Formats: sequence, C-alpha cells, structure tokens
Amino acid sequence: MDEHKEELLQEAEAAENPAPKQKGRGMSRVTYYALIGIFTAVFLLCGVYLGGYFYETGSTEKEYDALASIYQQGIQNQNSTPSTVPTRIPGNVESSGSVETQPPVILPELQPIYELNDDLVGYLNFPNSSLNLRYPVLQSPEDDDFYLSHDFYGAESIVGCPYVPAGCDVFEPSDNVVIYGHNLRTGGMFNKLTYYRNKSYWEKNQTFSFDTLYERHTYQIFAVFKTAAKQYKDDGTPWGYPYHRLNDFATKEAFDKFIADVKGAAFTSGEYQGWTFYDTGITPQYGDKLLCLSTCEYTMKDPDGTTNGRWVIMAVRID
Repeated sequence: MDEHKEELLQEAEAAENPAPKQKGRGMSRVTYYALIGIFTAVFLLCGVYLGGYFYETGSTEKEYDALASIYQQGIQNQNSTPSTVPTRIPGNVESSGSVETQPPVILPELQPIYELNDDLVGYLNFPNSSLNLRYPVLQSPEDDDFYLSHDFYGAESIVGCPYVPAGCDVFEPSDNVVIYGHNLRTGGMFNKLTYYRNKSYWEKNQTFSFDTLYERHTYQIFAVFKTAAKQYKDDGTPWGYPYHRLNDFATKEAFDKFIADVKGAAFTSGEYQGWTFYDTGITPQYGDKLLCLSTCEYTMKDPDGTTNGRWVIMAVRID
C-alpha cells in the first residue's frame, strides 16, 4: 500500500515538473560563426561598392559642372575673338574647284572645352536648371562605344559621357542623330529625362539646345517612348524598336513611317514591345532634322525576361 502511494506521489511530481525535452541537433558553433562571417563580408562589400559608386558619380558630375561653367562663361562672352580652326575637323569640309571652302569656326563657348578633348562634337543644354542637363557630347573616331565607360577626359568611369555613335554625322547632319547617356540611379546624367513621362512636365519644358562645334540649334520634343533593348527574339521576329539604327531616310514615305512609329504606331500595332506616353500634337515633316536622346530603362523586358529597356526622347530642330 505504501509502495503504491509512493508511486502515485512520484507520478504527480513528474507531471508538475516534466523532464526537459531533448533539443534537436542544430548547427555547430563553427558553422554559425562561418555564416556570420560570410554575411558580414557580403554586407561590407556591398557597402564598399555603393560607396564607390556614389563617390565616383558625384566626383564625375562635379567635373561636368565645371565644364558647364566654362560653357556658360563662354555664352556670356559671345562677342570675344573668334576661335581658331580645330586641328581635326569633324564632318566633311572639302574644296570645290578653284574656290576653297573656308573651314568652319568653333563657337567661342566651345573652344576651351574642345581644347581639353578634341572628340567634342557638341554641347547639350536644357534651360530648366532643375534638370541639370548640361553636358559636352563626344564622338570617338576609334571606338564607337568608348565614352560609354569613359568620362570626358578619357578616364575609365561608370558614369561615362554623352556620346554620338559612328553611324551619325552631327555636322552634315544625319536626319536622325542619336545621343546616348547613362541613366544613373543617383539621378545624374540622363536620369531626369524620365520626368518627361508626364505630359504636364513636357508642356512646360518642350525645348532645349544642342550646339554643334560650329552652330547653335534649338530643338522641340515631339515624342517620348520606351522600348525593349533587344531587337529580335531568338526566332528572328521583331522585339525592340530599332530607333537608333534609323539615321537617314531616302524617301518621304520612310521618314513619315518613322515619325508615325515613334509617336505610337510601332507599339499600338503590336509589332514591337514598348509604348509612347502621349501625343504632343507635333509632327515633323520630311527634310526636318531630328535629335534622339537615349538612355537605359528599368521596366521593359527582353524575350528571356531580363530587364533591359531604353527610354527615348525624340526632338525636331526648330530654329
């Protein structure tokens, strides 16, 4: 009887104070600290990369601000002595019979910038100071995409410098001159062109200037669109609209089709990926000279699903 009572008491005590459960086998101390080390290293590397990215973009943008100051100072002193003929004259400047064609003269405001880099072909300037879009435009005679990864002074740079590809003649000029520039996540370079997604912004900021080495010109934006960067699917069917490859038009029909395409026809037909944001009511006519500003865009997809788009501003010369 006493033994039975004792067993009952032990059972009651066990119920009140259950034995601790055996823990499952977790990660070892070595594994734990190894993972901590890996995560810390990745975090530090990301920090170093981002720090370097912001430092480089900020430093390069200061260089372009300094060049912009040179340009603005030159604009204020337009009555200064005409500049000298460049050592390497871009474009086609030839003699005609016994009468020699006089070489063009560089604009006074661009002469000091040209002396720093004779790849200079023009200067892009938006009057809206909040955009801070004031950049020299270059064209390398040796490497088509050199300034995609090099700054104005030729140093390697993730910021690069706005440039014109070899297929475009700025001075003749081509019917459609393309200028490429990076879309920086910091808001620099051509990033602010994305403001033109809103028609209300375009209505207040329709014009800008692009001066070549020798002439001053004003342009008016007539279309804003985005499209996929890759031109074709694997089976050869069209994908992204080839705006950058259409630089000269032999016929009025070809020109008119291009204008209709960039104003929306290329995308509403379903032939190409992308869309035009709004109708500006402006339709360039055959013989007009066009300027295309192109930068990266981060929502359009390639056929494989990779994000790879282009943001495009189309403008027509109006001066």
